[in-house]
Amino acid sequence: MREQLAGNPLDVLARWVDEARAADLPMPSTMTFATADADGVPHARTVLVTTVDACSLRFHSSTPTTKTQDLAANPHASAVFHWPALGRQVVLQGRAGELDGETSSAAYPDRPRQLQLVAWVYEALLPRLGPDRAVEPGAVEREFDAAAGDPRSARRPPSWTTVRLVPHRADFWQAGTETSPPGKTRFERDGDGWRSFPVLP
Repeated sequence: MREQLAGNPLDVLARWVDEARAADLPMPSTMTFATADADGVPHARTVLVTTVDACSLRFHSSTPTTKTQDLAANPHASAVFHWPALGRQVVLQGRAGELDGETSSAAYPDRPRQLQLVAWVYEALLPRLGPDRAVEPGAVEREFDAAAGDPRSARRPPSWTTVRLVPHRADFWQAGTETSPPGKTRFERDGDGWRSFPVLP
C-alpha cells in the first residue's frame, strides 16, 4: 500500500534510507549524482551519501574531479535514489557545492579505512593526470599500498572534500501492484517550507 507523503521531504528520504538499511538492501544510501559543465555537457556517477539532514544531503569526493569542476561552473545538480526491492525511487533537483575544509576534516575519521586510503590515492595521482585523466597500469594499486603504510593517511588529505546538495524539488515514486497504479508525490520549496502534491507517475 502506498504511503501518503507530506511534510519535509528530506525527513521522508532519511526514513526511506533507514528502512532500506533495515531491509538489508545493499548500500542503501547510494545515490546517482548528475552534474553538467559550463557547456551543458552532462556527467553522472554513483556516490555514497553520508548525511541527510533537514535541509540537505552530503557526500564526499576529491577535488578537482569532474563533479567538483562541474559544480564550480554550474551548481545545478540532480540526484536519484532507487530501491527496486522496495518499489521506491526519489529524484532530487537543487544546487550543490563544496563545503569548507574544517567540515571535511571533521567527517574524515568516520570514513571506512578503504575510502580513506582511496582519498590519498587521489591526492597522489590527481596532480599527475593528463587531459584524458588516464593513469599508468598499476598506479592506483601502488598508491593505495603506499597510503596504507603511511601514518599521514590517518588525516584528511587536502584534496578530500565534502559536497552538499540542497534540493528545491523532490519527487517520491512508489510502485503499484497488479491492481493499482504507481504513484508519485512532488515536493517543492515554498518559502521556508515545502508544498507537496501528486503528479503523473
